[in-house]
Amino acid sequence: MKILHTSDWHLGRRLCGRERRDEFQKFLTWLTGVLSKEKIDALIVAGDVFDSFTPPQWAQTLYYDFLTRLSATPCKSAVIVAGNHDSPSLLDAPRELLKRLNVFVTGVPNGEHELCELPDPDGNTGAVCCAVPFLRSRDLCGAMEGMEPDARRAAELEAFAAHYRDIVQRAEQLRAGRGIPIIATGHCFAAGGKVNEGDGVRDLAVGSVDVVPLSAFPNAVDYLALGHLHAPQLCGALPSRRYSGSPLAMGFGEAGRPKEVVIADFGGREPAVRALPVPVWQEIVRLRGTFDEIAARLDELKLSGRSVWAEADCTDQGGAELCERLHELAPDTGTVRLLRVRAAAENVGGTLAGDGDLNEDWAPQDVFEFYLKEHGIEGDEARELTGAYLEAVAAVREERDEAVQPAL
Repeated sequence: MKILHTSDWHLGRRLCGRERRDEFQKFLTWLTGVLSKEKIDALIVAGDVFDSFTPPQWAQTLYYDFLTRLSATPCKSAVIVAGNHDSPSLLDAPRELLKRLNVFVTGVPNGEHELCELPDPDGNTGAVCCAVPFLRSRDLCGAMEGMEPDARRAAELEAFAAHYRDIVQRAEQLRAGRGIPIIATGHCFAAGGKVNEGDGVRDLAVGSVDVVPLSAFPNAVDYLALGHLHAPQLCGALPSRRYSGSPLAMGFGEAGRPKEVVIADFGGREPAVRALPVPVWQEIVRLRGTFDEIAARLDELKLSGRSVWAEADCTDQGGAELCERLHELAPDTGTVRLLRVRAAAENVGGTLAGDGDLNEDWAPQDVFEFYLKEHGIEGDEARELTGAYLEAVAAVREERDEAVQPAL
């Protein structure tokens, strides 16, 4: 049994306002080819298929076109779970139709839909999959108004672990007497995972749980396909507990960092695991230095003839005027484009931005903490206000998910 693990596609995501449809299309075309070349039996997508609850129509079209092409490859089944960016109801809407294509989707956590059998090349059950999506606070514990933060965190963590214990126990019963693997998905921040500044990861926590210990995932799981963190990595140095990472660089903090999908080849229950590099279809770079140093680097990039999107962080003082001068060096009409520019502001701490949506990669908590800092709010008052704000954000998201009408 051979599976391919990927996650965090974020279809529909922009970078500083630039649409990335062409990159996403090329990735999905490449992935279709990999499924055929590697003779993959099952595809696992561990959450964040889309970048928002209401993805643009073109993003949904790419998604469904890709799924309809699966039947033309050796990959005869796929498991797709919702991440924190996905609308569970939007993913779930065509579930019964997709099931006829052997595509198993779990948006809303539901024991009935979180367990599926994956066929091997001979049509027999080759693996049992626990298709667990992103678990929100209401999924874990329901309403917990008035609980102290520590008690709430402990209750959510125990409910998280109990959810996995239950689904994995049922999976063990399903595979009883057969030496086939149990594969589980997870979309969360697992212990041992690392994030990088500017990598586009938002909302790390599961409810009020910041980090989920690996002990929350039962040992009976033979391969844990994780999503949520954008850098490919192992958890606890275990090859069978890992993040595949996002296939595209989601922010300038990932400039030059390799991307991959993961292939797990099972001979029984133990997988041989290897990473397959994902090509780069749009180069992004970070430039830092004086005005003259950045200008020289831009000249080098132009001479290379490559298509490059760049971020420039200028250490010279000059503020908005300097930002404008930098933009003139790489206008949108060229192959090298400056999407975001920062320059030190005269007589002001920090930097000024010359372009781009600086907050697009920020989590709501980042924005709120910036607001508190700007207004000099610190200590217990800041912590109390932040907690109330995050509860309000969670409530809005739950209402939004219930209101979203899927567009097929």
